[in-house]
Amino acid sequence: MRYQTHVLLVLCGYFAAITSPPLFAESGIRAGAAKRSIVPPFATHMGGFFDRDQLFEGVHDDLCVRAVVLENDATTIVIVGSDLMALDAEFTNMVRQDITAATQIPASHILLCAAHNHSAPSYYQKQGETEINAEPSLRTFLRKQFTDTILEAHAGRVPARAGFASGQIQGLTRNRQQRNNDVIDPQVGVLRIEERDERRTIATVFNFTGHPVVLGSSNLLLSGEFPGAASRAVESLMGGVAVFTQGACGDVTVNRSGDPFQEIERIGRTLAGEVIKTSGFITCVNDVLLNAASRTVRLEGRPVMSVTEAEAALSRSTMSIEEAKASGLSPNAMQLLEDKHRVLVAAVRRAKAVADDPSKKEDQLEAEVQVVEVGDVAFVAVPGELFVEYALELRARIRQEHQISTCLVGYANGYIGYIVTPRAMETGGYEASSTRLDVPAGRTLVEAAMRLTHELSQIRERAQ
Repeated sequence: MRYQTHVLLVLCGYFAAITSPPLFAESGIRAGAAKRSIVPPFATHMGGFFDRDQLFEGVHDDLCVRAVVLENDATTIVIVGSDLMALDAEFTNMVRQDITAATQIPASHILLCAAHNHSAPSYYQKQGETEINAEPSLRTFLRKQFTDTILEAHAGRVPARAGFASGQIQGLTRNRQQRNNDVIDPQVGVLRIEERDERRTIATVFNFTGHPVVLGSSNLLLSGEFPGAASRAVESLMGGVAVFTQGACGDVTVNRSGDPFQEIERIGRTLAGEVIKTSGFITCVNDVLLNAASRTVRLEGRPVMSVTEAEAALSRSTMSIEEAKASGLSPNAMQLLEDKHRVLVAAVRRAKAVADDPSKKEDQLEAEVQVVEVGDVAFVAVPGELFVEYALELRARIRQEHQISTCLVGYANGYIGYIVTPRAMETGGYEASSTRLDVPAGRTLVEAAMRLTHELSQIRERAQ
């Protein structure tokens, strides 16, 4: 299989690799899919909550990594979903190196993402209010599971057809930062991949936006949360492998009440129902455009408060919590205050660390933006918790300019934390308090994604 790299850019603070082989092949596409458990055979810490630092105590339901490989005679792409909270860039690069060495698939054609599941193992451990990489054995275990799953999917390729459609779910999510049910992303994007002759399902790649935090910080059992429940339901009814990709859920959570374990099944079934319904409207075709590109952008780090400023903010937070306790504030509102307080404790430590050693200040962070095109849908991948308004803007602009659908994939190929809007930075809150990035970061990522989409569009037009 031949790949041709046409341009490598280092310009205006970014660099990119654009591959532009022929996009269609007369013989059509081939596809394979696979999944593996990623429940570690040893106890680890769990990620996602400031107030939980214990090892997991058991397994409620399986955690999996799921992979699909699509290829034609010129191009191969890989989409991988996992029931984890996040994947850092180092881990992403290790897995990509393994796959490229074994298959020659370019790194820019391999998309790795996490569901942002808060009931998953983490190779980071809390140390006070910071995190350290304390689980190297987990990283080694996950690397093997990811790599073996992708290679199994690659080895199992058969003649295939594919198609995309999108449905909607209203009422399942809300904007937790704006405290409303309006500024959300209700789209359920569904990519169906089936065997060409028998029409059996090979894989279903689906995309939805909502924080998997239903089980809460008191839970010490591993679980795939509602994304895992949705994938299992889709696989049970449709067959094949169901790959969940998380959207721009930085400020979007799911509505829930009642027993948490019953709720993850209810939410998962609701999502699966829309996936299955939408899949029934998809027309799959043999010849499908395949292409991908990635670009690394440099984002300005958030200015670090002085020690005096940080300590003053922490003091005000302490007073607010004491007043809230005296007034009988609701548990949910109290949790928000306590989360913000923990962020400020970390801010004081960071301010002191930077004061002692200025080299510890993060003036810039690197972030990879990736676009993977399958037919008339673009999977736009970003490495963090993008606020949903950016995703809605991207989808509208890409539809208007290039007449294709878009699935925003968050928590992909790395993790740089919250990517908030200017409005959110002004109004404050947990996300704005804890972000490592300055205000323009979201705009930089959006424009980088638009440039990549435009470049792929030009390649597509030349090939037709």
